[in-house]
Amino acid sequence: MDRPDEHVTPVPRDALGRRQFLRGIAATGAVASAGGLLAACGGSSTTAGNTVNSTPKRGGNLSVGLAGGSSSDTLDPHQGLTYVDTGRFEALYQPLVRLDKEAKNEFVLAESITPHNGSLSEWVIRIRPDITFHSGKAFTSADVVYTINRISSNQFSGSSFLGPINAKGVKALDKLTVLVPMTKPFGSLVDQLAGGYYYLYVVPNGWNGGKPDGTGPFVYQSFTPGQRSVFVRNKNYWRGHGLPYLDTLTFIDFSDNAAVQDALVTGTIQAAGQLDPPQIPALANTKGVTPVTSRTGQFKPFTMRVDQAPFNDVRVRQALRLLVDRQQMIDSALDGYGVVASDHFAPYDPDFDNSLHRQQDIPQAKALLKKAGHENLTVTLTTSAIATGTVAMATVLAEQAAAAGVTIKIKNVDPGTFFGDNYLNWTFSQDYYSYAAYLNQVAQSFLPTSQFNETHSDNPHYTDLYNQANATADPSARKQILFEMQQFDFNEGPYIIPTFMDTLDAYSDKLRGYTTAKVGESLSHWDFEHFWFAS
Repeated sequence: MDRPDEHVTPVPRDALGRRQFLRGIAATGAVASAGGLLAACGGSSTTAGNTVNSTPKRGGNLSVGLAGGSSSDTLDPHQGLTYVDTGRFEALYQPLVRLDKEAKNEFVLAESITPHNGSLSEWVIRIRPDITFHSGKAFTSADVVYTINRISSNQFSGSSFLGPINAKGVKALDKLTVLVPMTKPFGSLVDQLAGGYYYLYVVPNGWNGGKPDGTGPFVYQSFTPGQRSVFVRNKNYWRGHGLPYLDTLTFIDFSDNAAVQDALVTGTIQAAGQLDPPQIPALANTKGVTPVTSRTGQFKPFTMRVDQAPFNDVRVRQALRLLVDRQQMIDSALDGYGVVASDHFAPYDPDFDNSLHRQQDIPQAKALLKKAGHENLTVTLTTSAIATGTVAMATVLAEQAAAAGVTIKIKNVDPGTFFGDNYLNWTFSQDYYSYAAYLNQVAQSFLPTSQFNETHSDNPHYTDLYNQANATADPSARKQILFEMQQFDFNEGPYIIPTFMDTLDAYSDKLRGYTTAKVGESLSHWDFEHFWFAS
């Protein structure tokens, strides 16, 4: 593991110019996006940090500010809704495996997860020894079996990442070994568990709510939903090396990001997550504050229902993707904070097809719409302030589409309405995802069984390819299958993905230990165990 401050460099305040887990954030009052329409803005891809005084010190209370908390906040790690929930869970609990800051699989409570006797239909999880929960109870294989069964039997969100698991057949072989049978081959199990880690935290055998009892770096002290959470250092933390360094970690919920910014500037908090682009110029020129930009694989797709007109015609979907000037959208809607994407996802997956590129082509878009009988296409795009940039991106898309004679009517609804009864049923809309490996994202979005199938995708050949990939052990053969799937996403898919978006956080100059992170989660990928104060 890198030293906490390694590879992080400060952003020069005069160079920044302008610029910026999980689903349900807006239902609790998420912040709106911002950005000037079709006005080219500056931006910086430079990361930020603090490399001074790199020897960690013990002690201190870190107060973290986030917007989006509400009375529905929870400490049940299998029922979280918002990225604020995820931040708390990351302090208290841990998964078997997760994505690390480089978007690679990192084993945490598990030492290994391997096919049993070479079969992709049966897996063996070997867990780490000598770990205890906060209650003092030893962590054993029985806790893994119980966690899997709790998630599966209650159909919590994490169940979708367990794949075709035969939950009744999951059993402990000994205190450190678990056998996990599948109903069919599932070669992407490790990627699925890692990508869905924020729904798969391990709890003790028999735990069903009440006082949190995890294996994480901090221990529960108090919790007031929508207001404040206080956790203290886990003195028996299994990682050792003096971790965590902080004595206390406090989460403070704010009504919006303006209040978060004020709290950071005045010193009420020392870390602020998921900031908006217009806040960065002020913070970059504020003494004692350092903004941090993370280049990530997170994306906010425009979603088109393939079972409803006009998007049931692939030519219409192709045409709308060709309408987009991607760099202009990044500059205008996100103040430059992102990189161009070409309607397929998982850029850090080793099997990502880098050869697929799409540029704006108005004549071709017009020709496709004419062939489809939609020369004067008019559609309604339902948007909402569900995450940074969504409303601004929708407005820019409407402006760009007008150049091809396409009218996009913007229907801006409040977040509660967006995530209400019509969620996953809007004909033309938006959503947002942190980075996940390719097959993990497919499982979330594009299968008939997917939990977040906003596009109502149900292509038998595509599903067959997904199953083939999971049944294929040979890496080269599997790569070819994934390339074919990505060609389908690119040519016929239901997403418009203009950009992979940056994540922006900011810290007090007194704080150390943070880094950039590629997944798209906040605050150094929630790495609170490595944060420390220099003074």
